Amino acid sequence: STAVPGTATTPATTTTTTAPPATATPAPGAATPQTTTTPATHPAASSKGLSTPVIALAVLAGLLALACLAWAIGRSQAVEPRWIVSLRHSLAEGSFRASATWSEFTDWARLGR
Repeated sequence: STAVPGTATTPATTTTTTAPPATATPAPGAATPQTTTTPATHPAASSKGLSTPVIALAVLAGLLALACLAWAIGRSQAVEPRWIVSLRHSLAEGSFRASATWSEFTDWARLGR
């Protein structure tokens, strides 16, 4: 095909526009159609990282592990404050006296029959 001087050939473009659908008002007493929608998932709700409660729980677990480690090292090195030694002695003395009192009571109850 030969081009005619002075005329340009351009492809024709067509654009179509569509009007929005017309909304009709329902008649009084007529049932309105029910539409069901599925809840959209929020993009931030995906598992893209750790949540705040998980991080807080991990921090608490780490602190508990450090406290247990410090306690274990202290026990292995026999580090005991003076008040713990006296408390242990007092509790042992109280236990001895309570068991002796209970023994006397059971003897009295047995002989009283």
